[in-house]
Amino acid sequence: MDNYLFDKYKDEMLRMYRNSHTAKPVNTTPDTNEGYLIGIVTAVRSLYPVKNAKITIFTGDYENMNVIDTDLTDQSGRTKTFVLPTPESNISLDQNSTAIPYALYNMAVEADGYIKNIHLNIPVFGTITSLQQSNLLLEETAGEDKGPQIFDEAQKYDL
Repeated sequence: MDNYLFDKYKDEMLRMYRNSHTAKPVNTTPDTNEGYLIGIVTAVRSLYPVKNAKITIFTGDYENMNVIDTDLTDQSGRTKTFVLPTPESNISLDQNSTAIPYALYNMAVEADGYIKNIHLNIPVFGTITSLQQSNLLLEETAGEDKGPQIFDEAQKYDL
């Protein structure tokens, strides 16, 4: 290989490297009216992922739910990323505001052979991806109580 070809190749690689590592503009005004939620479903004390569990994201009571979206878990027990409406995140910067700076959603988890789980009051903040773990119990280990397990995820923080 002659030196001309070698130098040309080297210059091209350096140019490509510099172009790939230059600072790219960052969106300084993200859409703060959307938050994200991923469900993670496991069984046997969180050891095994549950494939094809049906996840329903909803608001309201379980009996009168307003369904926002549904999905099935993949082989790793994870759902897609749900995109959910949230309040603007700058609400948290106003010391006089009494509004909560996040939205509350509920999640129903069902899979064949398992007792249904219902997670209430999952906080979802604007621009943040929340992860909600749900560990299912096998129906055969539940005894007579086959009703859904209900978990209230709401916590009050004195900030």
